[in-house]
Amino acid sequence: MVYSSMKQLILIALTLLLSLAARAQAESEIQAITADGKQVLLKSDHTWDFLKAQVGDPSKSVVLSVSRVYEMERACLLDLRLQNNFGFRIRSLVPRFAIYNKEGILFDTVSKSFSSIKPTLDQYAKIQFTGIGCHEISRIQVIDASHCVMGEIDAFNEEDGQCLSHLFVEPSQLINIFK
Repeated sequence: MVYSSMKQLILIALTLLLSLAARAQAESEIQAITADGKQVLLKSDHTWDFLKAQVGDPSKSVVLSVSRVYEMERACLLDLRLQNNFGFRIRSLVPRFAIYNKEGILFDTVSKSFSSIKPTLDQYAKIQFTGIGCHEISRIQVIDASHCVMGEIDAFNEEDGQCLSHLFVEPSQLINIFK
């Protein structure tokens, strides 16, 4: 009787270990970002590949660009320009930015609101990252734009990532920014 119970316990433990190993194998590919902002896929066979950034058509997107960078004492101020090439009025769009320090560690996330931009027009806004100088930032990544009302897209019918998919982040010589 004890032998039978012990045998069942061992079978249950082995089954659990095998299912955990299968799950670990399936989840073993990891997407990472290098300190300079390149996206990499780390594979379970100890190899890696650079991932190509998904690039939309800027002529049919909402284009975010950096027009000026101000180095301040313990802060970084950016002038942003949002160009509406989407073809619909942007009533509201709130991109969220993740700021990484030189060690590649997430320092902060900051959101900036844009509103009431008619098609073909643009809007300028300033965004400030406090507690970190521009020279201390390795990269800025636009990670979200979920609060948007553009054309027929609004907070009630937007699918995950739909607003962000319409945002094209223009590469900048001034600071490392991407989506």
